[in-house]
Amino acid sequence: MLRYFTLILSSRFSNLRDFANAGLLLFSPLLLFSQSSGIPLHAPAYHILDRLDIKSGAFGPIHPELKFFPRQDAADYALLLDSLDGSLTWRDRADLQYLFDDNNDCIADTARFCNRNERGLFKVFYRTPANLFEVNTQYFKLRANPMFNFHIGQQQDDPELIFMNQRGLEVRGSVDDKLFFYTNLVESQARFPNYVTKRVEEFNAIPYAGNFKRYNPRVLDVTNAYDFNQATAYISFKATKHVGVQLGHGKHFIGNGYRSLFLADANNYAFYLKLNTRVWRFHYQTLFQELSPIGANDLGNNVRIPKKYVAAHYLNYRITPKLSVGLFEATVFNRSQQFELQYLNPLILYRTVEGMIGSPDNVLVGFDARWNLLDRFQVYGQFVLDEFLFSALVKPEEKGWWGNKYGFQSGVKYINAFGADHLDLQLEYNMVRPFTYSHADSLNAYTHYNQPLAHPLLSNFKEIICMARWQPLPRLIFAARYIHAKTGDNTSTENWGANPMISNQNRVLDYGNFTGQGVAANIDIFGFDASWMMYHNLFVDFKFLYRKKDSADDDRDLKTQIFGLGLRMNLWNANLDF
Repeated sequence: MLRYFTLILSSRFSNLRDFANAGLLLFSPLLLFSQSSGIPLHAPAYHILDRLDIKSGAFGPIHPELKFFPRQDAADYALLLDSLDGSLTWRDRADLQYLFDDNNDCIADTARFCNRNERGLFKVFYRTPANLFEVNTQYFKLRANPMFNFHIGQQQDDPELIFMNQRGLEVRGSVDDKLFFYTNLVESQARFPNYVTKRVEEFNAIPYAGNFKRYNPRVLDVTNAYDFNQATAYISFKATKHVGVQLGHGKHFIGNGYRSLFLADANNYAFYLKLNTRVWRFHYQTLFQELSPIGANDLGNNVRIPKKYVAAHYLNYRITPKLSVGLFEATVFNRSQQFELQYLNPLILYRTVEGMIGSPDNVLVGFDARWNLLDRFQVYGQFVLDEFLFSALVKPEEKGWWGNKYGFQSGVKYINAFGADHLDLQLEYNMVRPFTYSHADSLNAYTHYNQPLAHPLLSNFKEIICMARWQPLPRLIFAARYIHAKTGDNTSTENWGANPMISNQNRVLDYGNFTGQGVAANIDIFGFDASWMMYHNLFVDFKFLYRKKDSADDDRDLKTQIFGLGLRMNLWNANLDF
């Protein structure tokens, strides 16, 4: 063991990859306990587990704020709920069966809980509903599945079709029940609705993805189409019974809402090292990410993109099975391709480190809470603080100080609304002040690849979200959402705090700032989705979207109306609601 410490202590880490590789070397002799791969973000399991957590009040292994969930936790929680006598309906039991089948590699007694077809397809494929191909031995498990999304739609007043053509492969598995791996690669070609195309052209990146090339399909005569790839890959293991280590390339989400003001997935995939410590009722996550302040298309071909880093802590404490609170802290910094080793301390406050080293870094702190009550409701909220001066709230001459940068979220969920089984409602409000997430050095903005690390509307907005989801049958889902946002845009020459990627030193006002300032606009979005699961994770989708932006600048007005149909398997794309 001594030689591992000697090698690491004598090393110089020029970036996060070097540190992560050294960390793997350090922890490799300590692989003692098993850990599983995670459930991809936006998969159906998240809504199922969320509503069962609200309804049951059972003290399970999952801290819902930290996504993505380990599959083992989802399986263990489903087994726990299955063993309880109580108010689970036949639809709830169908939800549990979905979890069992989807995570059968994490269930010991598969004969009892998981569906199987020993004949399958050619006695090789789909011997279980969830997996095209699987291997189950004492020391090695493997799951391989196709991924695709073929969607086509028509936009009002647009003679050209919009489409999404995605194909990929997902592989996950374990070795010795100690080392776990996951990877997927999705190749995509798409022509987006008009408002998404404007976003791509403005920020030079695909929302929720990243780099792209122009695409000219052979079979469709369309313009403004894009070709891009998406990939997730990681390995994970447990260094001790309570400490898990994960190294990979992917996304994360912290929060209970439709949005997150801490960390969301409205950006590109990133290289990361993640440590999870779970003891008693605490879940403490430390996350180091290597980010890009700009995108590849900003520089041209064969030019290396500058790098920056984020180090984040999140501590969640489940006070009771129904009540939890959390603390969040993150700092963004760039060091000419070098990682700041001071931020590797997993416990010390980053603001303290910042003062010790005299750094100009961007530090954010936050608080969140969640309360499940009456087995029907969940009340949740977040508060994020970027910078704050109390006197600016009470002194008339300092009101509206630009540096009072903060945001908050409040929301409520109501499951089995009005006594209707699997009718679930959600109401959420978000507000983010101008200049929040920004910094004097634009490279230190809380962004990645020209996209926000938190809310997709960036900053300087107020938003209300109303959502309804009804599942009359286990395989049939109807979902509707209405979003109203009041935003304030920058002009071509004036920075009103709407875009964190612009230095906040280039601002119009020091005092008198307010949320929604600049070029005021109202954005209204109504979406309706209907999905039928023909086979496990194989969906036929119908989608309708209406979006209208009404701006004080008539040139920024834009109306969108789309109908679309699609066939999708094992792919979980986020709604492009911005």
